[in-house]
Amino acid sequence: MPSGTSRDFQNAARKLGFSRTRQTGSHERWNHLDGRAVTIPIHGGREIGPPLFFKILRQLGITQEDFQNLR
Repeated sequence: MPSGTSRDFQNAARKLGFSRTRQTGSHERWNHLDGRAVTIPIHGGREIGPPLFFKILRQLGITQEDFQNLR
């Protein structure tokens, strides 16, 4: 089962050129200069399960293999 923590997604987003623009509660919004945006939930080191995991990957515009290399 694929999964990752919010820190894994933050590191991947940073490496892809995204920057954190705001945080509302337990969710961070990251934007890229080309217009892409991703919302990353911050839930204290807990793993993000498959449905949300794949949704975040789509927002980042990367594959699961790319994510594994960026973590």
